[in-house]
Amino acid sequence: NMEKTLSTKKVYECPIFWVEEAEVELPDGSRAKRWYVVRRDAVLVICLRNDKITFLREFRSASQSVEWRLPSGGVKEGEDPKDAAIREVREEVGLEPLDIKLLKTFDNPSSTIKQKAHCFIATQFKDNPLDTGEPEEKFNEIRELTFDEAKALLDDGEFSASIEKGLRLFFSQQNQL
Repeated sequence: NMEKTLSTKKVYECPIFWVEEAEVELPDGSRAKRWYVVRRDAVLVICLRNDKITFLREFRSASQSVEWRLPSGGVKEGEDPKDAAIREVREEVGLEPLDIKLLKTFDNPSSTIKQKAHCFIATQFKDNPLDTGEPEEKFNEIRELTFDEAKALLDDGEFSASIEKGLRLFFSQQNQL
């Protein structure tokens, strides 16, 4: 390990993230400061139905654009990631996954963001929508894409980092079957 964390403190907090300031010791014994954005764990779900993957097209205010994504969201405090994954699919797609397995947990998406992303695969469903009361949810467009259509979007760089990692791992495992 190149540097040792000596202390951390929360210096800012809002509903979706907080900022942590860390003091570190470098290999030569000198000290430096680091700042990280810390987010609650996230879940993303690859929903497989009739050899297709369920995606959402959603307006993202930060980028001011419509983006492709998987059903996903934050893990609430004290919530099990698997339960969060089931809840997010119910909220965003209106289906309850009956067969859902963890594919992989990915660690920090970048050098300045601390967050784990739990990627699940769901294969059996029943209708069981969950209304979040969030007005934005009704504007999401749900699209079922073939594996080839999803791979083309992947090759075009259409997904965020954690969704891209999850899909690449999923497709690499499909090729081994």
